[in-house]
Amino acid sequence: MSASPVLVTGATGCLGSHLVEELLDGSGAPVRALVRPSSDTGRLEGRGVEILRGSLLDPGDLAAAVDGVEVVYHLGGVVVDDNRGESPERWRQIEETNIGGTIALARTAQAAGVRRFVFCSSVRIFGFGNQLLWPEDGTRTGSDLYSRGKAEAEEALLELGRQTGLEIVNVRPRFIYGDRDRYVLPKLVDQVRRGRVPMVGGHTICDLVYARDCATAIVLASTGPGAAGESYNITSGECLSLREILLEVAAALGQEIRFVGLPAPAVIGAAAALELGARVLRRTPPITRDQLRWYLNDHHFSIAKARSELGYEPRYPLARALAEIDLQQFLETGSPS
Repeated sequence: MSASPVLVTGATGCLGSHLVEELLDGSGAPVRALVRPSSDTGRLEGRGVEILRGSLLDPGDLAAAVDGVEVVYHLGGVVVDDNRGESPERWRQIEETNIGGTIALARTAQAAGVRRFVFCSSVRIFGFGNQLLWPEDGTRTGSDLYSRGKAEAEEALLELGRQTGLEIVNVRPRFIYGDRDRYVLPKLVDQVRRGRVPMVGGHTICDLVYARDCATAIVLASTGPGAAGESYNITSGECLSLREILLEVAAALGQEIRFVGLPAPAVIGAAAALELGARVLRRTPPITRDQLRWYLNDHHFSIAKARSELGYEPRYPLARALAEIDLQQFLETGSPS
């Protein structure tokens, strides 16, 4: 008898594509992907993935996606990498897709007999405050709309699990990078290419995780016998500053960079003025005080729970991961190939 298929949403993204590879190379279970109608699925089809084109907002698409599935890996949704344009319209989009679409998928999965639902959240839910070795139940501070959406989806999923028995696991990575990365490495490579990097708070700690390690953690979350109803922080386990991260990227590219320190009070004052001007002109400010709060605080999360309960052990420190990644893709196009 052949194994039951698993469903992956967000399979065409950086993390999703690495997860698909992990699943196919590991368990060998058939993989089904629910993708947007416009998504480029050539890479997935080349690996034998079953492609369903549809929407998280269409009940028929959801029912077809979970039919016969044992595990759902939900990585899809609206990605907001830049919080400068917070607006009621953005919140409506997040509420509709990242919260409503997630819960609709989970409810449909439960009704279809799916065993476990693994949700890719983010440690960003903890906000912009100072965090050092922050545990899963650590205090949360003010954040952005995207993080609020992730937090509300997490809570709704856990409640659904308590009510129905669907095994819910929330996985919380931060700054996922790797081949086909659209957000983290393109920005880091671009900064390094300029050679001169202005910095505010460059010595603050900033967690990240290689997509291959994160994919491994997500698979472990789908099999861990005690993971149902739990949430897990997932990082590389390193304690790196933004400055150290940029130096590693520069070394991998064989380039030299120079840091130019900027005084925080002056930059915060300038950001306040830019926000005011942007509000008057109804434009997006080039930088906000919320962004600066993030740059001026440490963000380092404990993965002790994932280690002890899931058996997660990161294999790729940043230097090793960068040696494996094809960085040329970011130099040539500024975006993944």
